[in-house]
This record gives sequence, structure tokens and C-alpha cells, in this order.
Amino acid sequence: MRRERGFTLMTVMVLTAMASVVVFAALKESIVQERLSGNFQKDLNARLLAEKGVYDHINELNRQLSGDPTLTLQRLVDEHGKHTGQGLVGSDAQFDSTLAISASGELEITSIGARHQKDAVASIVARFRFEPGVNESVFGNAVTGCKGVNLSGSGEVDSYDSSKGTYEETKTNDGDVNTVVGDADVVLSGHSPIKGDVQASGVIYLKGSSPVIGNVQSNTGVDISYGNGVRVEGNVLTQGFFMHRGGSITGYVRANGDATMKWGSQILNQDNDEFAIQYGGKGSFDDTATHSQNGVPYSNSRFKVNPNVAAVKVYDPNSPDYDPANPDKECDPLALPFNMPEVMQNSHRFTPFSVGPTQVYQFTPTQGDFVKNGRGGIRTASSQSIYLFNALTQNKGENKESSQLVFGLKGVNLTSDGVVNIKDGDVIWLVDGNFTMSGDTRINIAKNSSLTVFVTGKVNLGASARVVAEKEGITASGFPSLSFFSSYKGNDGFIFSGDSDLYAAIYAPTSLITLKGSGELFGTVRGASINASGGSGVHFDSALKNLKIGNGSGVKKPAKVTFLGWSYKPNSEPVAKDETSEDAK
Repeated sequence: MRRERGFTLMTVMVLTAMASVVVFAALKESIVQERLSGNFQKDLNARLLAEKGVYDHINELNRQLSGDPTLTLQRLVDEHGKHTGQGLVGSDAQFDSTLAISASGELEITSIGARHQKDAVASIVARFRFEPGVNESVFGNAVTGCKGVNLSGSGEVDSYDSSKGTYEETKTNDGDVNTVVGDADVVLSGHSPIKGDVQASGVIYLKGSSPVIGNVQSNTGVDISYGNGVRVEGNVLTQGFFMHRGGSITGYVRANGDATMKWGSQILNQDNDEFAIQYGGKGSFDDTATHSQNGVPYSNSRFKVNPNVAAVKVYDPNSPDYDPANPDKECDPLALPFNMPEVMQNSHRFTPFSVGPTQVYQFTPTQGDFVKNGRGGIRTASSQSIYLFNALTQNKGENKESSQLVFGLKGVNLTSDGVVNIKDGDVIWLVDGNFTMSGDTRINIAKNSSLTVFVTGKVNLGASARVVAEKEGITASGFPSLSFFSSYKGNDGFIFSGDSDLYAAIYAPTSLITLKGSGELFGTVRGASINASGGSGVHFDSALKNLKIGNGSGVKKPAKVTFLGWSYKPNSEPVAKDETSEDAK
């Protein structure tokens, strides 16, 4: 009998070889899967780093907008267009993001994330809509008398827009008059119309013979004197009482308090409102026939309904110096007296400035000197950042200094027929003391130039003094052609008694401003109290509503960015797809 030798061994070897092939194939597959998982993890890390770049960059932009709500889209890109950072897992986890404006005007952040010495790279593009800030200028009305307004002159109050044309070409009825503090009254006893709305925290007294061509609104009461004709060409709204002694109101009346109408008074209700009058307190009406609507007297319970009139805004919680315990500060949203010591920080170096008979002195943004009948008067501007002008770039001619250039003056005194010429850009005076123009003095402001005056003392523009702006309004650099910022506290802080017209933006929040000349004011005026008499009317330049000054205090709605959607491109390849987020929907 023959034996088979080695068969079992061969069988085992064959089976072992087959098992090895299977194991090595499985091991190779496992290695491939592990590498794929590793690459996927790297790509995922790179994508997450790219996303982190977007989030960090947009958070940085929001911080910048919070600190400076006046930032424009272009400034945002120019000043904050690059952002870099690292992830939390190690120094090899990095991201770089770039801000740009797309062809459609959207804001785009392109962020590149990299991991393992850029072994894995991913890019993501996030799209945002930029909404610029809406400005609410401190020069938003023709006349703002924080603690009171008394207009007893013959000059009218109206408006125009210097950015669109001359006064005669663009005049409108936007010459609003208002108060903003406590129970501050408005007294109108002049003989020319107020072409705009009148708003007061206190009582509005209409004593003049000319109408208010606009609405009248008060937190305390409205008192209309005896008289004939139209007294209010609009509506009357008050949270307090309503007293109507004579004349007519073309619109309707709403009073939360008592309502009294004397013989000779009338509500025309020309737009046929359902209620010619509503009042929440007692009603007293002398003329039953006239004081009625559709045969129903105003004393009827139909009209005795509290209309819940909204309050006139008398405070600004966004004011940098806001203090609810001290509402007087609300006259000063720019916090001028608070910041004036910093503005005048170098006043110990200031020297007096005066121009007398037959003398002519000339200022550019960088230098001042006599050009006629004077010597030894050379002044060189110094560099200083003024907090009000953070959002503006001063026109300094050929000078490229980054901060503002200013002239420090220990008082200004122009006498006789002295002349000062302003040319070649925006000139800034820091006047520590009084500013006086008397006699036949003159300041000439050339086209595309401006004069800004910060003053700690009184301002007195005398009878024959003149300030002539070749081009009224706001310059290309954003400065009013003439502006005064006064921190003087007390009466007679600003007196304009000239017989020539004046274009100026006047800001004197702690002083009484007196307008008593025959010349008219073009621009705007804001003071603690306003007293206008004579023929000095006020013609509000509505272009000043676009004035961008202050530390964002004049911004009603700050600029913001809103997420629209995002696109992702792996390994730096072209963008593969565009996805709109659910939030954007």
C-alpha cells in the first residue's frame, strides 16, 4: 500500500497564501480608507478655519461700526480689509480673510483656511449687504432753543437747500422751530410766518398775526391769542391743554387735557377728518354753532375722548454726555463744553489776534499773514485732532498731515474796516476768549473754503460787520462754509446785530443767542435759548442735515452689515456652488 506524502502541508500553504492575500487586500483597503478619512478631516478642518476667518472678520467689522457708526462702505474696505488669525488646535491652523466690494455692490469676505503647513486648504466666500448709517444732524431744524424760543421779529422762518440752488430757487416750508429740554416754551409774537412745524416740550404761545404753516405740537399746552385769519395751517397736537381765543386752524385738534375755544375761534378741518377735535379733559366752547361738526357740538361725548397724543422728544439717550438725572445736558449732543478743555489744551500758547484800520489778513489752512498794511503777523497752523471731525477729512491744500491743522488765538478782535480772507481749504480757529467784529469789518470766505470757529467767550457780530461766503453750504470735504461752536455759558453768548445777511451754522448749547439786526441768518441756530427780534429771519439750509460731525452722537441709525449667503470652494478650486442660508431667506 502506497502513502501520499506532503499533501496536507501543501494544502495548508495554499490556504495560508489565500488568507494572506485576503488580509493584505483588506489592509490596503483599510489604509486607503484611513487616508481618505484623514484627508477629509484635514479638508474639514480647513473649511472650519475658513469659516472662523469669516466670523472673526465680521465681528471685527461690527466692533468698528459700533465705535464709529459713520463708517462708509469704502472706508470699511480701505481700513479693515485684511484679517488673519489662528485656530485653537495649533500654530499650523491658520486663516486669512479679505474684504472686498463685489460688482453688484455687495460686501464679500473671502476667507482661506489652512491646516498642516497648508497640506489642506479651503476657501469660503461670505456675502453681506451693507446698510450705511442714517444721520440725524444736530443741525436738523431752523431754530432749536433748548430751554426756550422767543421770536418777536418781522423776519420769517423757512428753509432752502444750498446743495440744489439758491434760496430763491429752492425755498420750502421746512423751517422747523423746537425746544428739547424740560418745560421749555416757544413764544411766537412776530409778524411773519413760521414756515415749518413748531414743537415744544413746554407751552407754545401763538401771539403774532402771521400763521404757523405747519403742525404745532406740545407736551404741555397750546395757547393761541385773540386774532383773525389763519393761525395754524396744519394740525394742533398737545399732551396738555388747548386754548384757542381767535382765528382759525385749518386741520384738526388733539389735546390730552382741557380744551377751551372762545368766540371768533374756529377749526376748519379741511381734510374732513372724522373728528375735528378730541380732548381728554374738560371742554368749554363759547360758540355752539361754529364749535361743532356735522351739527354735533364739540361738547358732545363723541369728542370727549383722550387722543393719547405722542410726546415731543425732549432727550437723546445716545448723547455722549447723557445723564437722565441732568436733562440740561440734552441740549448738547456734541458734549461741547465737556470736551472744550481738550480742544483748547494748548491755550497757554495762544496769542491775541486783531485786524484794524485798512489792514488785510489772509488765512490758508496752514498759514496766516498780513497781505496789506501789517507786519510781524505770521501764524503757522499746528497739528491737533478735533473730536468733532473724526468722520471728515480737512482740506489742507498741499499739506498731507493726517490730523487737523488749527490756529490757536487768544481772542479775536476785528475793528474799523479790517478784512480777513479765508482761502485754499478748511481753516479752523480755536479762540480762547471773545470773538468780536465791529465797525465795517469783513471776513471773506472763498469758494471751496470754510471757516470753523471754536470759542470759549462771547461772540458779537456788530451792526456793519459782514461775513461773506462765496459759496454757501457744505464744502466737498464736509465742512459748513462758516460755523461757530461756543462753550460760553450765560446770557449774550452770541449776538448777531448786523444789517447784512449771514450764512452760518451756530452751535451754542449753554448760551442765550440773540438775533436782533436787520440782516437775515441763512443756515441754522442751536442754543440754550433763542431770542430773535427786528427783521432777522432764519432761513434753514436743509443741506446741513447731512453734516457728519461728532463721535457718532448725531447718528440716528448706525451702519450695519447683514448676512446674505455664502459659497465654498475646497482646495482653492473655483467656487463650486452658491448656497443661500436659511437666515438670509
